[in-house]
Amino acid sequence: MITKYFTGVKTVDKIILGLILLFAVSLTNSIFINQIGYFFPLIILTYLFVIKKDNRFEKNGLELAFILFLSAELVSAIFSVDREYAFKLFFKRLILIPVVYTVVAVINDSDKAKLIFKFYIGAALITMLLYIVFAYEHFIAQLYSIELKGPSPFQYVMTAGGLMSFTMIFFFAFLLNEKTKIAIRLFYLLAFGIAATGLFASYTRAAWLGGVAGILTIVILKRKWLILAPLILVLLVALFFFKSESKVYEYVIKDNQFVQTNAIKTEGRAIRVICEGDTLLIADYESGVVAYKDGKVVQKIETPSPVTQVKKWKDNYYIAYLADTRILLLNREKNGEFHSDKIFTSPGKTTFFKVLQGKFYIADKDSGLTIFQNPLNLAEKITFKKLNGIESFDGNSTQFISFTPDDHKLKLYTCMDGLPITAVDSFDTKSIYGLVWLNNDHLFFQGGKEFVQFIISNNKLRKVVSQELIGTIQLVFNNKNIFACTLDGKILEADIDSSHVGKFKQITSLGYSPFDFIKSGDKFYTAFNKRNRLASIYDPYHETNIERMNIWRTGFKILADHPLFGVGDIDLGNLYSQYKDKYLKENFGHMHNNFVHLLVILGVVGFAVVMLMLFKIFQLHLKIYKTVKDIPFVSSYALGATAAFVGFLFSGLGEWNFGDQEIITMVWFTLGLNIAFYKSYLKDTKTN
Repeated sequence: MITKYFTGVKTVDKIILGLILLFAVSLTNSIFINQIGYFFPLIILTYLFVIKKDNRFEKNGLELAFILFLSAELVSAIFSVDREYAFKLFFKRLILIPVVYTVVAVINDSDKAKLIFKFYIGAALITMLLYIVFAYEHFIAQLYSIELKGPSPFQYVMTAGGLMSFTMIFFFAFLLNEKTKIAIRLFYLLAFGIAATGLFASYTRAAWLGGVAGILTIVILKRKWLILAPLILVLLVALFFFKSESKVYEYVIKDNQFVQTNAIKTEGRAIRVICEGDTLLIADYESGVVAYKDGKVVQKIETPSPVTQVKKWKDNYYIAYLADTRILLLNREKNGEFHSDKIFTSPGKTTFFKVLQGKFYIADKDSGLTIFQNPLNLAEKITFKKLNGIESFDGNSTQFISFTPDDHKLKLYTCMDGLPITAVDSFDTKSIYGLVWLNNDHLFFQGGKEFVQFIISNNKLRKVVSQELIGTIQLVFNNKNIFACTLDGKILEADIDSSHVGKFKQITSLGYSPFDFIKSGDKFYTAFNKRNRLASIYDPYHETNIERMNIWRTGFKILADHPLFGVGDIDLGNLYSQYKDKYLKENFGHMHNNFVHLLVILGVVGFAVVMLMLFKIFQLHLKIYKTVKDIPFVSSYALGATAAFVGFLFSGLGEWNFGDQEIITMVWFTLGLNIAFYKSYLKDTKTN
């Protein structure tokens, strides 16, 4: 079939078609190959136009919209706070729009358009099958619980999710629209299932939103209202069947069995718990810090932001770490009540913190290790700037051990007055993930794939034993044994003496994934909460949503100072650091929302222009679909392209996908191919 397109044509046309097929195949898996498949045909076609006077580019009615958009980009670049960068991205926008024209220029009949689409969709399906394999390995390694996102084998997961939503929407369009053999319809159903599985496995909410919006668009355009019933049912089941819950469980060991003795239901989301005498202090996220006694609430301490951790510092002082990175210092009065004392922050972006020997250690990825020595005087602190990149640490009065994922290393330091002074040894774990625990001279390390035990002797790390164990989140030490708790709720036990630690053996499974695991006296406590991932899209307390609101609020501050033409199409990282609230640690280069980001970079003038362009594109997609809606295959593609564009717009509510080169290339490709189908249809109609 494919050979007929390379027979009886000029060599240059064979090369162009071959490259465009390469472009289509690589849309979902390789940006490098994709650029080769696009830029070489563009260069060749431009050469034919300029030198040979052979113009194969055709108008499509969007020229004014594109010119206005590029003019807005140019004006904002001229007035930009970073002109060099703005002109760089202006050129990037300029050079990618011709994808639309290049695709149309290569295609002179509907059969060739079908061929290019089949190359794209076939490669996309294979890519998604491979992605599902990676996702399964990601799941087995419990990385979904750790990273809260899917794997990134081909591109960043947000990009992967966006690309997969296009593929899923196209398969749904063909499944619903094509009147063909049952075997082919079954293939469309199977392919749609694979695509939906891959999209779900990406664990990206913006892509999910786009996928749902695209499917609903298809249903509305086809007026298949009955299909809405199972879709709504699935949505309702997803929203309400998988209910949210939050509990703190109490256990004891009885007759060598782990026995639950109590369960406290909390109003928020129990994340961390500590036991102080007869009082349980729970970090209950949006409900603040809650004190329980005998299973009943005795005090609620409201926090200015959801609380993610609570720890005792020293004497009557406690630490509540907030979702927005602020740290609330709590003071327990003589009557047992807790009161907010002060709010403070660490110097940088916090990755880990712990209380050691009455000092509050906090590791920041970008600014090192800071040690607060006195809750009565927070200015009494020391920062070791060279100790940056630490993900986990532990220590005692003479030793400090850290894990840095960038170089995969455990690093041992000797201490003076509880402060890490001299690095004396290191060990390459070969792992990019790790947690460490220190118990006297025994060091325990949970890596990505194994649990390793070390002995520290003469300031040297000596590996003793390792075992295949993943996902350990907490160790609890007794005199003669150690208890371990994993992400998937397994409780394990190992014997310990001064010179030896046995391998861990499972003693029970909790049946849920705990967030915390502690021991107080003869009782064990776990914190557990479960939240519906789909419902988190509109959850105002979800960490990502809190982060997004902070980003958008900062964006509007920037817009207020640059209302007309914006700050230019630039990376916003430096500006963001100037406008954000001081306690916010992380800088963002974009607004995680197409519409807010466009307002910030192009101002209200440029924003209006882009909205006009997007409207004209949607209008053209819709016009094409309505024109070809009775033509087999072509109508299914036009339906899918229209819905995929709507999905792209909805995904843009939670992500800057307009600025993602791979996503916007897909937008321009699907638009160009839709126009090519349309022009071929008009030509065939005129001929007949």
